[in-house]
Amino acid sequence: MNIAHFSARHRATPAELDSVRLRVDVVADGITIPAGAEGVVVAVYGDGKACEVEFIAPVHAVVTVELSQIA
Repeated sequence: MNIAHFSARHRATPAELDSVRLRVDVVADGITIPAGAEGVVVAVYGDGKACEVEFIAPVHAVVTVELSQIA
């Protein structure tokens, strides 16, 4: 499996299995995932306006983030 790194400079929207990094802290279900955390896109919604991203570290979580929140 080939996992590509998403870069907003090269593409307007991430694709499934792209590696992404949070630009800002995200709070989901009372858990804070800090800016800089890396995850993998598992689903893309609304023509790329939001993505479901799985994070493994520093905490394991699957959260929906807006495109502006990831790099």
